[in-house]
Amino acid sequence: MLRGPERRLHLRGLLAVAALAFFAAAPAAIAQSAAIIAQARATGQTASGPPSASEGVGAYPKIGFETIANLEFGGISADSGPGRGPDAKLWFDSTFLAQLNDTLSIDGLFQFKPRQPLSASDPNHTLFINQAPGRQEGGKMKELYVRYGDYRIGKFVQDFGRAYALLPGFQAQDLVAESDQGYEPTEMMGVERIHVFQDEDGGWRQLSVSAFMVDYTFLHESFPYNEGFIRYKTGGVGNTRWPQNVMVTWDVLNKPVGHWAHLNYQASIIRWGRTYGTQRGEVWTTLGADLSMPVHGSVEDTLRGRYSQLRLYVEAARRDNFEGVPGRARDFLSASAEYMDGPWIADLTTTQRWTTDRVNPLQKDELYAASIGYALPSRTVVSFSAAQETVAGRSGAYFGLRLTQTLTTCSMCLARASYY
Repeated sequence: MLRGPERRLHLRGLLAVAALAFFAAAPAAIAQSAAIIAQARATGQTASGPPSASEGVGAYPKIGFETIANLEFGGISADSGPGRGPDAKLWFDSTFLAQLNDTLSIDGLFQFKPRQPLSASDPNHTLFINQAPGRQEGGKMKELYVRYGDYRIGKFVQDFGRAYALLPGFQAQDLVAESDQGYEPTEMMGVERIHVFQDEDGGWRQLSVSAFMVDYTFLHESFPYNEGFIRYKTGGVGNTRWPQNVMVTWDVLNKPVGHWAHLNYQASIIRWGRTYGTQRGEVWTTLGADLSMPVHGSVEDTLRGRYSQLRLYVEAARRDNFEGVPGRARDFLSASAEYMDGPWIADLTTTQRWTTDRVNPLQKDELYAASIGYALPSRTVVSFSAAQETVAGRSGAYFGLRLTQTLTTCSMCLARASYY
């Protein structure tokens, strides 16, 4: 068995030839429930019992159910100390949409995934902290909100940054996911106002403003592993007594670049209120963009399943007053290159993370991930992934095989018709 420098050299060779498989990137500046639906439709699904065009136009209410399920078999091997796995884990996201009329809808996202925190006694508990092996699963509502026109209110993931949703694969998102160590503003409840500009000459432009706070309700509980309720004294980012956390986000989608490519980009800022036991509130900022370039994009190529595309993505983020400490900061830089050629999808990605303080020395964390996958006609994606991660001086590797299946119970079906 390879160890030390030999094992790391061997892993780098694997990463050089592997790539990541996942679904085509979901559009920016939409709720995660909507992103899941977009991913499901990207696999070529057909609605179950769809109504005719004449019956569906202007008829309400309409109901939609979409699920993306992942069965993962993988493990983590550390350079020193205990590893985790190999282990089989189930992840799935199920969305619900009830469109009551052309301005009012109810959106939900139920998420089942490994949730049990890693043991603090494990010297490698900071490695792949959001990865599955060795953790119990639990399901709960990640989003449940009402949308009325340009407003939405309830529980939803704020549209701050996109790396935690668009970097392909769970292991590739490890350093940026969740709000404790990364910058995913999850488990928040609030209200948002969205303004879409009418002029689309330079792409679809959107400005959103929201105020929010941590979810104190039963929606934070999960089953069978129960994360329990959040209390004010629990602390954590966004855990304020009132919705005094404020976000402003600017998005530009599908901006033409020449006659052959499209650009999406986002700039966003969050002012977090001071939470229990901290000295200051945090300030988060992010700037990111992705460029999609067709390689073989003719109508004939698309119809024959030979459509090819190269997609480049980069995002930077910063957390000032990290963990409520004045002068402490955490910076992130993520990048990925994805190539799709018909049913084949390949990806290389990296995240670099720096933690600085006026007193403590610099902590440098890094992640390199790659995967390659194949999309079957049954809307199943089979992929192999590998990753190398270093956090706080501890290093380890992840290897895994994943089956991803898209399931459509109903796509915008009419609730008062004979089909569902």
